[in-house]
Amino acid sequence: CIARIHRANREHHLDCSARDDPHCHRIHHSAMQFDAVWTALAFGALGCLLLLACRRRGGKDLPKAMRRLVVVEPNALALARVVVEEEAPLPVLKRGQVLIKVCAASINPSDYGAWRARSAKGEYPLPTGQECSGVVVATGGGVSTLGLLGRRVAAFPGSGTYADYVACSAWRLVCLPGSVALADACEFFINPLTVVAMLLTARAKRATAIIHTGASSALGQMLCKAAPGFGVEVVHVTHRQQHVEMLHRLGATHVLNSSSDSYGAELDEKIRALRVKLAFDCVAGDSAGALVAKLPPRSTVYAYGRLSSSYLSAIPVIDLIYRGKKVEGFMVTRAFAKLGPLGLLRMLLAMQTIKRELQTTFATEFADVRLEEVYERVVAIDPERPGAKSATNQKLRVVFD
Repeated sequence: CIARIHRANREHHLDCSARDDPHCHRIHHSAMQFDAVWTALAFGALGCLLLLACRRRGGKDLPKAMRRLVVVEPNALALARVVVEEEAPLPVLKRGQVLIKVCAASINPSDYGAWRARSAKGEYPLPTGQECSGVVVATGGGVSTLGLLGRRVAAFPGSGTYADYVACSAWRLVCLPGSVALADACEFFINPLTVVAMLLTARAKRATAIIHTGASSALGQMLCKAAPGFGVEVVHVTHRQQHVEMLHRLGATHVLNSSSDSYGAELDEKIRALRVKLAFDCVAGDSAGALVAKLPPRSTVYAYGRLSSSYLSAIPVIDLIYRGKKVEGFMVTRAFAKLGPLGLLRMLLAMQTIKRELQTTFATEFADVRLEEVYERVVAIDPERPGAKSATNQKLRVVFD
């Protein structure tokens, strides 16, 4: 309508200029004022519609309280006070946030790491859990929340996912296709993005082969399936023969059993044949030091987990000083940032890849636990506890009604 008015006025103006008629010019001036009023009304109506669309939505028929798992007092896992609050208040949404009814939340070592160390903010009780999947039941308003009400999503709030409901920024979630089982998307972010970050780091360092310990873990299995697509060969190191066979079934070519008597010689041969200068270690303890000793000069060992210990040991200092070897921490967000100005774009593209391949390359087999069982199951796999169960080859997730 506005475009038609503009076109008519322009034609009328040309006609008036040709005729040089004062009366005609007055009519044109009135038409221009009319045009301005209609334009203002149109944009005003558009603004009102936008404001209406961005208001808070949903939130009706929600319970007054929820259950959540919190840390009351951090300590060693078996000594930490971790309890289920039965009557916790629901999160209060800010603009740009959504409220998610949690379907499932994955349990990662970084999650229960918060049970050991005191929070920098010192705020207790401390909600736990970093990522989850669920359904958006309310929005706090804002352009970023448009169209999210009722959507099935994978979310990374960063804390508080071991609860019936969690608040999350609209920028930290991904809408899921209908073909994906909602509970299976609870591990969309941490492990899959870490795998992609490892392989992109290898590419950036022009490494054609890497070593990965803890290879039978959920992350290790993803790495086994994803690496061929990035043109990177992986030497998978595990500690049980049944895990070796499982990794071969997934398509792995180079698999070593660290409990074997011939492990040292086999690792030397793989490093030499594949020219490995990059390793990712999630075991800690003596594992990183053993890799530093085996790798050639100017190699790097990235430590990204602590399946056996909270400390690194047996690192040859001479290798660090004279042979240019390095040991670095590896964290997924920093890893993408180190990829340069396009690091954020690469992370967004990686998330689209994960979304497409969530049921294949990045699929995970879970062991389901209820909220009240989380503490007991996590303590059972505490690496610092005598007789602890293996934390690899199993992935725990909290499931909700």
